[in-house]
Amino acid sequence: MTRPILAVLVLAISIPPLYAQGTTLHTDRSGYTTGIDGNRTVNAYTDRYGNTTGWIGGKYISTYSGYGGTTGTIGNKRISTYGDGYGYTRGTIGRDQVNTYTDRSGFTTGTIGRGRVNCLTDRLRTTKCY
Repeated sequence: MTRPILAVLVLAISIPPLYAQGTTLHTDRSGYTTGIDGNRTVNAYTDRYGNTTGWIGGKYISTYSGYGGTTGTIGNKRISTYGDGYGYTRGTIGRDQVNTYTDRSGFTTGTIGRGRVNCLTDRLRTTKCY
């Protein structure tokens, strides 16, 4: 379940303005992700095939994650990211570059555009960004 959580996290904090510090997301066992990103509500669903649909604030998201990558749209921004299997995720969201690393304990660091990402996903699938 780490991949859907990371995908929704990357999507949530990629919508300007970048308020990763106020992000709290929870993904349940059935694939529903809910939470708050700054002042925006996050509601998304990831099915067993890697398709994610939902809303982040007023932006509709539609992505597919599979074979190490994520592709799709959020609002009018195109998403294309790739995970190398060792914790590094690189790619683009609109014009913003994505460059993150997630360690084995669930701590994600890096940058999306000019914004810094520092988030922790615990064993209960709750993600908090600081």
